[in-house]
Amino acid sequence: MRRPLAVLVLLTTLTACGGDGGGSGTQAGKQQPGLSLSLEFDEPLRSGGPVTWKVEVHNGGPDEVTLVFRSGKDADVALVQGGREAYRWSATKYFTQAVREERLAAGERKAFTLEEKALSAAPGDYELVAELDSEPAPPPGRRSVRVEKA
Repeated sequence: MRRPLAVLVLLTTLTACGGDGGGSGTQAGKQQPGLSLSLEFDEPLRSGGPVTWKVEVHNGGPDEVTLVFRSGKDADVALVQGGREAYRWSATKYFTQAVREERLAAGERKAFTLEEKALSAAPGDYELVAELDSEPAPPPGRRSVRVEKA
């Protein structure tokens, strides 16, 4: 009887540690005036190719802001085409489920790097949406991008 219990405990543990912390598809928290988000990556984007997303938050407000993250996921990037999500960086990732805080002084910037070994989006034109997975959070960053054949 110990073996089924061990399997149940293992499955429960994997389920608790997996996923993206509940933020996929929506911004994690309320927006904070003064916070802004920017995104950098090397172009061109290539289907099946590696990409490094650099998501940067800037505190342009007069006061320090404490960003609260509900998991090990700092940020997320999605590619949307025709209203449908074609790619999400966090979709195949697992994150710790620990609440943590990052303090951002007035005028300070903090960058988060998201590594992707093989971009799973087909060639085409997309709306790129970048989000910080914190509360409070800046408005999502958006821009048009093209994914080319590898």
